[in-house]
Amino acid sequence: MSSQSALSGHLSISTDGTSKRLHQGSTDSSPNLIVETNSLSLDDLKSRFLDPSLLTFTTNAHDGTVQSYNIELFKSSSLPADVFDSCFDLLEANMSVAYKATTRGWNPRKKKEEMKHPAMRYLVLTVVSGDNQPQGSSFVGFLEFMITEEEGSEVIYTYELDILPAYQKLGLGKRLLDVAEEFGRRVGVEKAMLTVFESNKGARRFYEREGYDLDEISPEPKVLRNGTIKPPTYHILSKAFWADETGDEEDEEEDEED
Repeated sequence: MSSQSALSGHLSISTDGTSKRLHQGSTDSSPNLIVETNSLSLDDLKSRFLDPSLLTFTTNAHDGTVQSYNIELFKSSSLPADVFDSCFDLLEANMSVAYKATTRGWNPRKKKEEMKHPAMRYLVLTVVSGDNQPQGSSFVGFLEFMITEEEGSEVIYTYELDILPAYQKLGLGKRLLDVAEEFGRRVGVEKAMLTVFESNKGARRFYEREGYDLDEISPEPKVLRNGTIKPPTYHILSKAFWADETGDEEDEEEDEED
């Protein structure tokens, strides 16, 4: 499964992950939660925000054999050069055509700069072969995310989610997304956000199944002078983390009243 890139103004994100833009009524553009989280060491991020039960797992391959997988967290600064190259090459192979169809286009240099942002984090997925030794593992895919600010909200924003073609449709993208979402919940951000291209219908269906809806800041279709409606080339989706809990509490209160 391949995915999307954030096209919603993230070029203005500062090195600590906060927005350089001041929002209406705001006097401070550096929310403490974001700054403090992004200043933590890699070991602290792993111990505080990762769910260990989600990181190592097995699933059936397309040929019916059982394969073991592992997910590891990296900062952009700690990501080994060869793994970074694997991430970029996979992204370019899967998504460069979709990028070219947008107004931003595909710029390898700028994309690499974005991927190396100090606040960028990576969940790297590997398949483990043989006797389950690290040297027997090989790159399968990755999820790139940031704890950041979007329109005044503290969010976990998925920039990219890409899986090698041979490993797609095995539930691996969902597992990476589950790990990222749990990371965001444990940090305490309000919601998860991502951007999906209009051309990537399959990815949008996947995210909608996972509970994502159009966010209020997602671009609207444009009506041209001749009346033609031009749809946006991308959509911003989001998933509120505490909506289910709130709904459950409301249901319980109604039951008690009855």
